[in-house]
Amino acid sequence: MTVRTVATQPFGDQKPGPSDAPRDLQSLYEAERARAEAAEARCEELRRAEVSARSDAGAWKWRFKSCRGRLSEATEEAKELRRAVKDTPSLLEEVVHLRKLLWQATGPSEDGRVVWLREEVARLREALAASEARQDGAGRRAGVERSLDHTGTSGALLRLENKQIKKELVQWRKAVWELHGKLDREKERAESIREAAKKLSSENLRFRREVRHLRDAEARARSLSDQVFWLRHALEGSRAGHKKLTARIAKLRAAGAALSKESFDEAAHLRNVLRRSRRQKTTIGRLRKENARLRKALKAARAGRQAAETRAAELRAARKTLSASLSGMDAELRRVLRRSRRQKATIRSLSRENARLHREAKGSRGRIGTLQAQLARLRSTGAVLSKTLYGRRSEQQDKPRSERKRGQQRGAPGHGRTRRPGLEERPETLAPPPEACVCARCGQSYAPNGVEESTLVEIEVKAHKRVIRRPRLRRSCGCASSPMEVSAPPAPRLFPGTLYGISFWARFLFEHCACFRPVHRVSAWMAGQGLTVSPGTLANSRKRFAALFDPLAAAILAHQNEAALRHADETSWRVQEFGGEERSSRAWLWTSVSTDAVYFHIDPSRSAEAADKLFSEALLHTVIVCDRYSAYKRLARLGENKVILATCWAHVRRDFIECAAGQASLTEWCRQWIERIAAVYRLNEARLKRYDPGLQRQTPAFEAVQDRLRKALDALFANATRELAALPDQAREKKPLRSLLNHREGLSVFVDHPQAPMDNNRAERFLRRPSIARRLSLGSDSEKGARFTAIMYSVLGTLSMNGIDVLRWLEAWLQACAGNRRQPPDDLSPWLPWSMSRERRRQLSPPQ
Repeated sequence: MTVRTVATQPFGDQKPGPSDAPRDLQSLYEAERARAEAAEARCEELRRAEVSARSDAGAWKWRFKSCRGRLSEATEEAKELRRAVKDTPSLLEEVVHLRKLLWQATGPSEDGRVVWLREEVARLREALAASEARQDGAGRRAGVERSLDHTGTSGALLRLENKQIKKELVQWRKAVWELHGKLDREKERAESIREAAKKLSSENLRFRREVRHLRDAEARARSLSDQVFWLRHALEGSRAGHKKLTARIAKLRAAGAALSKESFDEAAHLRNVLRRSRRQKTTIGRLRKENARLRKALKAARAGRQAAETRAAELRAARKTLSASLSGMDAELRRVLRRSRRQKATIRSLSRENARLHREAKGSRGRIGTLQAQLARLRSTGAVLSKTLYGRRSEQQDKPRSERKRGQQRGAPGHGRTRRPGLEERPETLAPPPEACVCARCGQSYAPNGVEESTLVEIEVKAHKRVIRRPRLRRSCGCASSPMEVSAPPAPRLFPGTLYGISFWARFLFEHCACFRPVHRVSAWMAGQGLTVSPGTLANSRKRFAALFDPLAAAILAHQNEAALRHADETSWRVQEFGGEERSSRAWLWTSVSTDAVYFHIDPSRSAEAADKLFSEALLHTVIVCDRYSAYKRLARLGENKVILATCWAHVRRDFIECAAGQASLTEWCRQWIERIAAVYRLNEARLKRYDPGLQRQTPAFEAVQDRLRKALDALFANATRELAALPDQAREKKPLRSLLNHREGLSVFVDHPQAPMDNNRAERFLRRPSIARRLSLGSDSEKGARFTAIMYSVLGTLSMNGIDVLRWLEAWLQACAGNRRQPPDDLSPWLPWSMSRERRRQLSPPQ
């Protein structure tokens, strides 16, 4: 404020001298400049102090971290020492116990044992004398000799036992001396531990002091950083004031220089006054002339005013006349005016609406173009492709929609109600109330008149407890060969120590593995039936079942290795244990499907080595129906063409549909190729109707259709070759045509092997339900859980394929495992569908 006041004084009422003002401004400028330089030096000093404080704070932080690490290490070491000290009393107790045993071995126990042996010898001699008194003759002498021999033998045994006792005494003494040495060492170790604990406590106190010092240093660093911040703020304000002051001083210098150059000239001043008076005289003359002219105009205006008033009176009279004549037309004109205004408002609103519609039409044209592009993209999406692939128009293209109505046809005989002779019958009697059994008038009772019988089918699923009581019988005779007590054997348990029976585990496996329910949903379902089971209990029990079902899965794979035709496919799976920082949790569920068995395998790899685990033991020239995945091709090369790969035609058809998706120009081309593939399907179906696998040589009708099939297949590949040669390099149609020709060998396998189908739909159908289970349970948590899942899917899928009641089979299998010491039975033939007898198959089939 002082600087501003001094700087504005030259512009006040008092005029400074020409030499005083510049000198005062110069001094003020120099003072402010010195002050600014001092502030800059102070800021620089504070900046250096801040840098040093930050470096000190970093060093203190590093020391604090190192001290904290050393403190944690010392704490851990102290904990270990405390644990070691805690173990010392147990060692002392062990030494006391060993001393007691030594005293018993070296003290009265030895004498007591010798006394006992002497008493035994005396007892034997008394028995010998009694036997001599009872026996007579040679028998008495023989008994005496045998008793003497026995007594001599007993003495020898006593001497041997005495030697053994002395040896044990020496060993006990050695053990006691070793324990004494160990006790001394433990005492020394305890003393060293106490010294180390004292050192650690002192070190801990020192560390705490350093920590407090570090905290104080950190607080000082924070306060210094705050001071540096405010000093920087003050420096910036002083720099801004310095700039303003410098500009003001420059202006004042310029003004002072101008004032110092000017000098007072009186003659020039008089000439200026004379010129100003002359201009004033000229202005006065001009104003006089203007005043005269205005007076004349005023007189003329007064005369015109009188004439105008006269004219106005005339016009008022004419107006009255016109208003009288036009009074009838005024209302009509107002109505016309209002109507015209309304029309104008309507025209304006319509114009605005028209403009709005024009804008909307323009935006709609833009949206139409966007929607057309979006429609082209949507035509190539999965839903449209799936509908095209798996809709009513299948590969055969010969399935027109049936005109037959759904349900029971009029006039057709029905099959009647399904008979269920295997269901349990529970008779119930519903008697009328007693007051209805007596005549209401005379009170006489009604007489029996037969029974009206009806049937209702009910379902009852309820958990219950089996309270097993086993009566115990005690022996009442003196026969030593018979057991002292007899009771029934305990009920078989699948797992020791568990409260759950066979039916519980069978139901859990059925719901979890056959119905593909996650564990928490199985737990919720059981809770709804009155049995609350934790999901963790069910999840942890799965690892116990792998050993029970593993032999069955191995038998299924061995049975598949004897099949001449197998289907193969794979889908993704998720194993959470596989996931890591540099590894994905994705795994692969492989499947192998034969005529009467299905086998699953979960592997972290999708390579040919994973496929080799399924097909390495396959028979020579086994036909494997699969897609065009490269792992199967490499599998054939690794096996030196031991297997024959039959490529799936459904995937080829899918290539043509995906190529034409969203391309209107390729629709007709795609339709033609689908029709060609459908013709091959129809010829193959007609050929299979005439095929008899039991004949060595097929019928002429079969051979005729076989020739037609070969010609159609050759024509299809010939068309593909011609079209591929005529297409440019960037054409979309080249990819499906090139793939078709590259897989010609695998696509033609079904011609020479009529038992091989044209597509791999069978394997994909078996993967559908595990895929649904994968979405419900998000895969497996561990590698053992994934192995259990593959085993159970293999066993239960094979049973379902062969029409076996899975729940009934599970109860029987688990019962057999519980009766076989919780191990799977040695003979698996009664449990596999292809080796069990007809009677057993009938027992395990679903009830009719």
